[in-house]
Amino acid sequence: MKNFKIVWSSSTECGPSRDKNEDSIFPPLSGSDNPPFRAAVCDGLGGHTSGDIASKIAVDSLLKSFTDLNSLINSANDEIIEYQNQNPKTKGMGTTMTAITIGSDALMKIGHVGDSRCYVLSDRNLIKITEDDNVPGYQNVLKQALGSNEKLKIHEVDFQLQIGDVVLLCSDGLYNEISDEYIKKKMRDGISAESLVSEVLLLNPKDNVSAIVVNLI
Repeated sequence: MKNFKIVWSSSTECGPSRDKNEDSIFPPLSGSDNPPFRAAVCDGLGGHTSGDIASKIAVDSLLKSFTDLNSLINSANDEIIEYQNQNPKTKGMGTTMTAITIGSDALMKIGHVGDSRCYVLSDRNLIKITEDDNVPGYQNVLKQALGSNEKLKIHEVDFQLQIGDVVLLCSDGLYNEISDEYIKKKMRDGISAESLVSEVLLLNPKDNVSAIVVNLI
């Protein structure tokens, strides 16, 4: 595959009905670079103590060197559990994690736990790459999350990207407010993460709202 560049936009905002933003994203700022590239959206469990700390520990793990996303997510999980052991008041904290790496061959690797999502717009078609880790019939109840399960069943997917493809990572605070058809239209229009999050905030969402939009050019 010929050389390509990665241009991304990142945004996370506190929802109007939330006291604080428990989502964390990486990279935290928009930018552009050559591959390899890594990114993640982590949604601290709402209603639980210190969800913002759990999601921050998870995204900070992307600053470290790692061999694969499985070991990265397991390491972040161990770190969150250890934090709880050292800080008993934070017992019960947890977070989702949807992380990607894109190599110089444009192969995207996805590691996923929870109900944040990864979408790809390819050939103008929207593909939902991840499956939500929800208990059947209970939209907001997770089967597993980092920090609340010592052994995780990490979902791993490889997806071959092409130049022109667009990747979206987002928290459930975003996709619960809009349809996949809306997401597809906005991604086709070339929307940035900042604009997409701003549009969702106008809908008075029930949760915090986070997105990372990644373009291969």
